[in-house]
Amino acid sequence: MIDGFIIDRSTGDRIKFKYFDPLTENVRAEYDEAPVRGRSEPHLFYQQTGPDNYNFSLKLVASVDEVDGGTPQQIHQQYLFIKSFQFPDYGQGYLGPVRPPHHAIILIGRFFRKKGAIQDPSFTFSFPLDENGYPYQIECRWTFRVLNDRPLDYMDVRTGRGNLLPDYTS
Repeated sequence: MIDGFIIDRSTGDRIKFKYFDPLTENVRAEYDEAPVRGRSEPHLFYQQTGPDNYNFSLKLVASVDEVDGGTPQQIHQQYLFIKSFQFPDYGQGYLGPVRPPHHAIILIGRFFRKKGAIQDPSFTFSFPLDENGYPYQIECRWTFRVLNDRPLDYMDVRTGRGNLLPDYTS
């Protein structure tokens, strides 16, 4: 297991978690097809490369001795933190300007350091429950859409330059 962090880019609030599940990346180049007379297959014209999307599965697990995962109430707060990225910010009340949901930074060791949007989360609450009705385990799944400050080219990807973020863990 490796330490991971989810950081709210707007507020700096963060949660720390242990990550041990597989991480799946999806990226796709999009092409338009153009038929060419006398050719057995169409010509492909590059349009764009879609955003990097990562599929996360994170298990928040409370422990009895509170050494690793914390209490059921603490993992419930982590679940609420992740869920909150789906809701707008009514910072000046309901009659003021509405800001879109906050973006996040997700760090997992030195391997994964990205900023983007948490999308389409789903949560599974497992039994048993503690005396207050909080589950000891919550499985969280979501898609993380990477938001780059500028478009990446092939050398950014090959060298890793497109993923450089400061160390937010301290």
